[in-house]
Amino acid sequence: MVDILVAGAGGAGYPGAFRLAKSYMSVIMADPKGELGGNCLYQGCVPSKTIREMANLYLRATKLLGINHLVNFEKIQDHKDQVQETRFKQHKEELSETFVEFITGEVEIMDNHHAIINEQGKQRQVEFKYLILGTGSEPLKPKMPGTEFCITSDDLYKYKTSIRKLPQDIVIIGGGYIALETASILNALGSKVHVLVRSDRVLRSVDTRLVNSLLSMLDKNIDIKFNSPVIEVKKISDNEYQVIYSEKSEKKTINTNLVMLATGRKPVYPKGTEKLGIAIGRKGIMVDETIQTNVKNVYAPGDINGISPFFHSAVRQSLVAAHNILAGSPIDYMDFQNVPISIFTIPTVSYIGIMPEEAKKRGIEIIEASYPLTKDSRAQMYDEAEGEIRLFFEKGSLRIIGGWIIGIDAPALINEIGTAVANGLTAREMANYADQHPMTNESISYAARTIF
Repeated sequence: MVDILVAGAGGAGYPGAFRLAKSYMSVIMADPKGELGGNCLYQGCVPSKTIREMANLYLRATKLLGINHLVNFEKIQDHKDQVQETRFKQHKEELSETFVEFITGEVEIMDNHHAIINEQGKQRQVEFKYLILGTGSEPLKPKMPGTEFCITSDDLYKYKTSIRKLPQDIVIIGGGYIALETASILNALGSKVHVLVRSDRVLRSVDTRLVNSLLSMLDKNIDIKFNSPVIEVKKISDNEYQVIYSEKSEKKTINTNLVMLATGRKPVYPKGTEKLGIAIGRKGIMVDETIQTNVKNVYAPGDINGISPFFHSAVRQSLVAAHNILAGSPIDYMDFQNVPISIFTIPTVSYIGIMPEEAKKRGIEIIEASYPLTKDSRAQMYDEAEGEIRLFFEKGSLRIIGGWIIGIDAPALINEIGTAVANGLTAREMANYADQHPMTNESISYAARTIF
């Protein structure tokens, strides 16, 4: 019998579990991986961005220093594994400093106060006051012949992956951020990359102008085919596959060494979730801004609710849930509007807040301020001066409501812009801030000054 049962030990699980345990609530947290960090650390954002950084280092070395050697992809994967091991160890140390009981096992729900944890062949019965469902998401596989011959991003990036050799040729099916990020990474390392998109655009939830700007800056060696739905994947041999797709009502084929599905993700629900009587919508479990479900003692932070499927968002949602459990009533709220989002292509795109298309839908008049990275000293140092910083201010009040960055340091810069958006800073306040030189941050205040 415990106060809290937490299903899942990723970003949606352990931050809230730690917070609750520090407040002297009894907490059991269970995850079948046996490690903290969830999909992000085990096979998602940390390993993929580690490889992405290695790819970017390789591009800089070849372009700026004239170093031109073949990529040792196995060594890159080894480094990725080492980063994961370091973080596994770090989380174990953090766990040892709490009173959270961590169990390697899967949670099976019996009702909204009882569960079974299936732990290495044995079962543990748990009675709880509150339940936090933080079991994340998994790749969504389309219904088509040959998916069994395809890998997913989980297979490519997971800890101790068997994919240690760089594919000479790869087909990526999908047009979301995982597809484009992987395409950029493998293209930079030397693979010939084909991206098959079933519709007429990529990144369907992102502002059209921003998407078009990104596409204009991606390496032209990446072969992106629009309106090209895949019909079937066939295995020719251990190292050769044939992808059959449709283009203008005509069947076409690509022979390749590897096929990766990047067609979206879906929530992972613990067995027995239906016994809770919680409402589930199109994207996942339905929650309000307190992260509470319609069943009052059940909270569902992170990818399982599908609202803002990013690790950093899951961490904040986990803490919101913990704070509201501790208080026994709503005292903390998740700001879903102001979560920074980065697409780690080469170059990177980051954005936050209300974009121009959304502002138009809401009837918000905006004033835009921009600064080209061609003028930025740090961008010039790396010869990566393509791109821009663009800020969106509400007309009249001149309060910032959103912004985007395309280019160098975008994922770091968006945090400063995000802080401004979340706190409703004005263009004048941003313009007056002395961002450090010579860093790309100073382009933010430069951009704000352009509207005066």
